[in-house]
Amino acid sequence: MRYFYFVLLWLFAGSSLYGGMNVLKKADVQNRELRLVFESWLDTGNVKIMELNNPPRTVIDIRNARLSSPNIASGLTAGGVTDFRISQFQANVIRVVIETGQSYRCRHYQPMASRSFYHISLPKDTGNAVVKAPKKSRYAPPSIIKQTTDYSESPIEEDEEKPAVIEEEPDEKPGFFASLFGSRTRGPKGDYTIVVDAGHGGHDSGAVGDGRYQEKIAVLQIAKKVQKELKDKGFTVRMTRSNDRFVQLKNRTRFANSNHADIFVSIHANAVANQSRKDIVYGIETYFLQKTRSERAKRLAAMENMDVLSENDHVTNEVLLDSIISGPKLVQSNKLAIDIQRNMLKQTRNRFNNVRDGGVRPAPFYVLVGAQMPAVLVEVGYITNSWERARIFTPSYQQKLAEGIADGISSYIVNHEKEIE
Repeated sequence: MRYFYFVLLWLFAGSSLYGGMNVLKKADVQNRELRLVFESWLDTGNVKIMELNNPPRTVIDIRNARLSSPNIASGLTAGGVTDFRISQFQANVIRVVIETGQSYRCRHYQPMASRSFYHISLPKDTGNAVVKAPKKSRYAPPSIIKQTTDYSESPIEEDEEKPAVIEEEPDEKPGFFASLFGSRTRGPKGDYTIVVDAGHGGHDSGAVGDGRYQEKIAVLQIAKKVQKELKDKGFTVRMTRSNDRFVQLKNRTRFANSNHADIFVSIHANAVANQSRKDIVYGIETYFLQKTRSERAKRLAAMENMDVLSENDHVTNEVLLDSIISGPKLVQSNKLAIDIQRNMLKQTRNRFNNVRDGGVRPAPFYVLVGAQMPAVLVEVGYITNSWERARIFTPSYQQKLAEGIADGISSYIVNHEKEIE
């Protein structure tokens, strides 16, 4: 028994360490190098370097990290460098951009004497570079993050009106299939099964807008379009429901597990209870299963979990949280959520204006508990918002959402195949 408790303690400690977020404290230029100083030991496995053109620039993504200040690159200058930019690219990804007047061989390394430092070589000073004023990020930086795991956003002390968003630079990471065949993402190499879950159904109408527009109807329409898009890409698709019937939440992931699914995506529409805010709050959001400190995410999860969890059901809630802590697919689910969110925004914004990015968020959704594969929950918009509700029930908008979800799934799997290779 003592050995059992020791193992549990070791696993808990390990998961806490794994979920830690490093902080970039300082950035300066010395001896033709950009030197980054972190609060703790930097895992170099979280560093990804890209060499890009038009204009020539080096892009460094550092995962499991956040900025101590959004102005950390302010005042940085160096001969041969036209611009330094350091931003919170995603909720737990720092992006460093070194824009140069010409391509150069970038060396990057971690000094043996101090593993909390990371050094990036700079180009030679040709005397031709012009130093530009630092650019401001297109988005406000996410609020302070306490801890996280790879690519996750939880827990977050978040601004309810300005969630962490995905900042895209489309020219920097063109997809393999997009470069060959156009903007749509083609299917991956292997055979994959995707389970598409249309939320609610039957006696459970889900959220209701204007007294008659039911969430269960819109999400089923979208789910069927997602099914077609995925089949066109060569995926095997299984639907938890294809008509207006109710499926218990616990049976949805059981269905995915029994079908040996590779991906589980649950489709929902959001709502707000505050009458004065119904036409203010809108946007597309994607969630993955994890603990959160966000009261907003907790309220949303409580609404979606209503059929199986009561507010006072402490035992069930603790089981739920334990499942989240031990979930083996948390990292992959977060990456999947990011890919789906990015592609939904891309497809809808190609045709529609004022599509708001509600961000990728963690939340304890019961429908995702028990999934043995990467699993996410998509909120396609707010059914309580009059003009966004009209879009959610418009076939052309549903089609763009479906294309985005399918492209996001395909993009995630293609990237995962590359990681394996």
